[in-house]
Parts: sequence; C-alpha cells; structure tokens
Amino acid sequence: METTNKEQIYDEQISPLMTQIIAICQQHKIPMLASFSIPTEADPDLACSTSLIGNGFEAPESYTRALRELRPELFRRPGLMIRAEHGDGSMTLTSVI
Repeated sequence: METTNKEQIYDEQISPLMTQIIAICQQHKIPMLASFSIPTEADPDLACSTSLIGNGFEAPESYTRALRELRPELFRRPGLMIRAEHGDGSMTLTSVI
C-alpha cells in the first residue's frame, strides 16, 4: 500500500496557492491564520502554519488564541529584558533567558 507524502503534496500543490492567498491578504490587510498537519515518518508532528495577525492586521482575539495554541513558542517571553540607551542615541537590548 502506497503512503501519501503529505509534505510533498503541501509543497507542490498547497504552497503555491498559499503564496497567492498571502499576497492578496497582505495587499488588502486581511488577517488570516492557516495551519496544515503534514506528518512524515521522520517528523510525525510536522506542520506548516501561516498567519497575518497584528502589525496592521487587526484579527479577532480568537485568531491570536488559536495561534498561541498552534505555536506557543511565539508567545514565550524571555525571563528578563534589559534596555540600555547610549549617549550616541543607539540602544542595546539584552534578553536573559
């Protein structure tokens, strides 16, 4: 029995469509969230997620909650942030994890 390679299907068929969708959404400032589960034998948790949320894309809070569930690492905050403003106008940000 032949196993479907979902990653290959995503790469060949879905990704080109997503490129078009993302461009249209960016042009018209339409917030969006899409996530695809494309497991492989090597990576059973493989997924591809795309979002346009925040930074001019005003999405409902439910989109942010969904993205937080899908990609929690995007919402982790460093243990400590140190901001130093220098006399020459430059700034240094240091993150202590």
